[in-house]
Amino acid sequence: MAGGGVRVIVSAILGNGFITGIKFLAWVFSSSPSMLAEAIHSLADTFNQILLLVGIKQSRKRASKYYPRGHGGQTYLWNLISAVGIFFLGFGVTFVHAIEGLMHGNFEPTELSYLSLGVLVVSLVIEAGVLVQAYKEFNLKRGDLSYLEFYHENDDPSLLAVLLEDGVAVLGVLLALLGILLGYYLKSSLFDVIASLVISLLLAFMAVALAFINGKLLVGKSLSAGKQDEIVKYINSLAEIAHIERIETLVIGPNKIRLSLEAELDTHNIIDMNLIQLESKKISQGESAVKALLKNSDRAMRLTGKTINDLELK
Repeated sequence: MAGGGVRVIVSAILGNGFITGIKFLAWVFSSSPSMLAEAIHSLADTFNQILLLVGIKQSRKRASKYYPRGHGGQTYLWNLISAVGIFFLGFGVTFVHAIEGLMHGNFEPTELSYLSLGVLVVSLVIEAGVLVQAYKEFNLKRGDLSYLEFYHENDDPSLLAVLLEDGVAVLGVLLALLGILLGYYLKSSLFDVIASLVISLLLAFMAVALAFINGKLLVGKSLSAGKQDEIVKYINSLAEIAHIERIETLVIGPNKIRLSLEAELDTHNIIDMNLIQLESKKISQGESAVKALLKNSDRAMRLTGKTINDLELK
């Protein structure tokens, strides 16, 4: 991920860390179920965005003897761990708490907590600011691709994870505000509990979506047909290539792919015909044909190897 994406994640960590603290404080004073759901939501987001950052740092390690393909897949691994954390910590805890509230709550009228309202408004401003920053970075990376094309072709889900998490966070704050206000004006805490239940379901959706996105990259995904066609077009334009027998691509990390290629070389653009003619002339002048053929075969092998090495560097 580019530096801008890392800045977005760091901003999200700082913002969510602060929001988590004030939400838990507001819950202690208000005992609001939706405020607790939002506090756990922000706590899960904070820890999971830390995991995203760890994944990016790990993926930048250089290739080594034990990891010859590098560590690009670390991004997908840590993002998957992040999704699991959201599911169990975010969805699991808030869902259980909401169900307990529905089963055992007496849904009495509640006092309006101005502390909770203030915390939620501050949270909304911060979450919206991070969301706007993430969306700008997302659009910059998306370029001219449509949203669906970018979803299929994107090989770095970290920024997408932050965008999704902050989008759900903004929606969660709005739901918590709605639950608290409806509970006060309609004289029933049921709406507060329902808001916390909906927030937990949003977290479940987000966790499953992130797990699916990272899972397909971790298992192994080829480049999109469009990008693979571009590679084929470029390789076919090389003078040394007669035609491609087989091509296979595999995404092994953000902006990193493994390319397997079987191609027939164009010997006319590899072999030096002047040297062939010179060897032919020597044979006609009495030089041993076997000696000349051996020399030419050795030269052809070395030229073929050099050509393959040069192609791998292009």
